[in-house]
Amino acid sequence: MLRTTQAWPFPIRLATTGAALATTFLFQLPLEREVPGDPFVLFLLVVIASTLAFGARVGFASVGLSTLLSVMFFEPFGTLALRHAADVIRIEVYAILATCSVVAFARLGDALISARHEADELKQLQNSKSILLRELAHGVANNFATVAAFISMKSTSIRDSAARSILEEAIEQVRVMGSVHRRLRGGDRIVTLDCRDYLEELCDELQASLARGRPISIECKADSLPLSSDQAVPLGLIVNELVTNAIKHAFPQGREGCIRVGLVAGENQLLLSVEDDGVGFRGGMKKRAAGMGQELVRGLVRQLEGHLEVKTAKTGTSFRVSIPFARPALSTQALPSSSALIH
Repeated sequence: MLRTTQAWPFPIRLATTGAALATTFLFQLPLEREVPGDPFVLFLLVVIASTLAFGARVGFASVGLSTLLSVMFFEPFGTLALRHAADVIRIEVYAILATCSVVAFARLGDALISARHEADELKQLQNSKSILLRELAHGVANNFATVAAFISMKSTSIRDSAARSILEEAIEQVRVMGSVHRRLRGGDRIVTLDCRDYLEELCDELQASLARGRPISIECKADSLPLSSDQAVPLGLIVNELVTNAIKHAFPQGREGCIRVGLVAGENQLLLSVEDDGVGFRGGMKKRAAGMGQELVRGLVRQLEGHLEVKTAKTGTSFRVSIPFARPALSTQALPSSSALIH
């Protein structure tokens, strides 16, 4: 606001201030006859307001005009003549005080304008960084997709089923990391994503790619929380590994079942759970596959400085992971209250 009003043409600023002083004078003049007193308080308020709104030049002009008009309130009343030396001193004191006020409030106005200008530059810089971060995240996501497509194409020439299975798992893990970067946003101090949307998309992709045509459902219930990429990538890989392992081994011979993925925020920690109602750890192949998967999962949990708890029975298997969690710090959107004057 201050930048706008101070950019007005000087004659308009001066005329507006003169009109404000004239209105103040006409308002006080009838009251002076009934309740005699000094006119300086209202005049000083107009001087301060005109200085902030229109700059120092207009402020000094308002000091001169208000000093001249104040003479009309002393004997002989309504004229520019003065009879008492004390009245002259009072008017001079007002002129000095008003001049000092112009200097002080002109500097205050310049400081507010400068602060607003710096705030606008910082906001523009932050927006530019956010755009760059989003573009970088999308570029990385595209690179992951390219790598996954390349591995998938090469895997078609491999006849060994075990090797092909390993490549398929690698492809899924690359896709998980690509999904993270595709969802990253740069509006915060740290680049973050919403874990509920991220896990729901991951579970939908696993349902479509691995459980397609089988009577297996994947349910996902997660709190909406901001996750940094350092947390999102390991968590996504953990969920991908546990759900993939459950789809492949927990429901043999076309068995029907359900896999439930949950993520809730506790006190200073995240609680991730992956549960199934399958056959549990039965059979050597199942144990070996589970052991290899758990080794990867345990390594990712250690990376997150968390704790893994595993329970298995004939009625299913439960994996629970607890990790330390602190919400990523968000950028401050609110500016100081004084900045509202400077739009």
